[in-house]
Amino acid sequence: MKCKILTVLVLSVLVSCSTKTDFHIDVSNINAEIKVSRFDMDFNVINPENIYDSLPMLKKKYGDFFDLYVESIAGLTSTESSSFLTNYSDFYSYCKLNSVFSDIEKTFPRDFDFKALFSSGAKHYKYYFPNDSLPKVYTIISGFQESVFPTEDIIAFSLEKYFGVDYPSYPQLGIENYKRRRMTKEMLPVDYFRTLATIKYPKAETIEANLLNEMIYKGRLQFFLKSMLPETADSLLWGYSDYQYRWAETYESNVWTYLIDRKLLFDTNPLAIRNLTGEGPFTNAFGNQSAPGVASFCGFGIVCSFMRKNPEVSLKSLMEITDLNQIYIRSRYNP
Repeated sequence: MKCKILTVLVLSVLVSCSTKTDFHIDVSNINAEIKVSRFDMDFNVINPENIYDSLPMLKKKYGDFFDLYVESIAGLTSTESSSFLTNYSDFYSYCKLNSVFSDIEKTFPRDFDFKALFSSGAKHYKYYFPNDSLPKVYTIISGFQESVFPTEDIIAFSLEKYFGVDYPSYPQLGIENYKRRRMTKEMLPVDYFRTLATIKYPKAETIEANLLNEMIYKGRLQFFLKSMLPETADSLLWGYSDYQYRWAETYESNVWTYLIDRKLLFDTNPLAIRNLTGEGPFTNAFGNQSAPGVASFCGFGIVCSFMRKNPEVSLKSLMEITDLNQIYIRSRYNP
């Protein structure tokens, strides 16, 4: 079938992995929560004029995280540096000029219930990983830098990167529409668990860098994400528009046929892999109406098929598999 057919959305949606795989479990009796520290609230009220008076309190309350934030996230240099005050003044002025402080207070007021936002995911994580602890969340202001700053023990979120798709400053900052779609408060738990999975289960160095392995690795991350947040809309979990998600569902079989016919599964070309599995407004091979990184959607289908055909494999065991080709072989995937 010619790939140009894939640019037209057919209204009849095929049965997808998410509808054939039951991710819903009863977590009503599980007690779990993700601790959230509102560092942004303590930091955004400090003017340059009184910064040195406030430093002892901040260091005492936040310990090593304060130094991590100042030096590595905000890039202000050490508080002992002679340039610290100048750097902080510039940072403060930039955030104030762009209404970051006031807009955080509007979107995420002091009484905003972050724990409720993360509650379902925390319970599901404890169900699947009862002996593991969850990284603490710190909410921060980074001056529109990265959305997420993770370490092994914490995950820090730049709240000004979650103001909503229509936030007027985002286009002015040159942020593309497909990225703005993910910059909502509803994405916070999605980004949390995606980041957690990436840190906890990094790609093994022994894995050959080919398209199939990349598809399965990313598909496994999505399976983990769906297991943590089964009630969250699939389009949100994928960072797709509703149309793009329906496109991916409808054309999963066609995309797979395209990859097979062109013998792309074991392609090691980094650009080809990036085009078929990476982020973007769409997948170049299938036109500007397609879902981005859509080969990863097939990777998700492979993982779903593997888990259905191997019910003895737990989520933890799945995430620990290093030979991703075995997932493909044992999946008997046939969309």
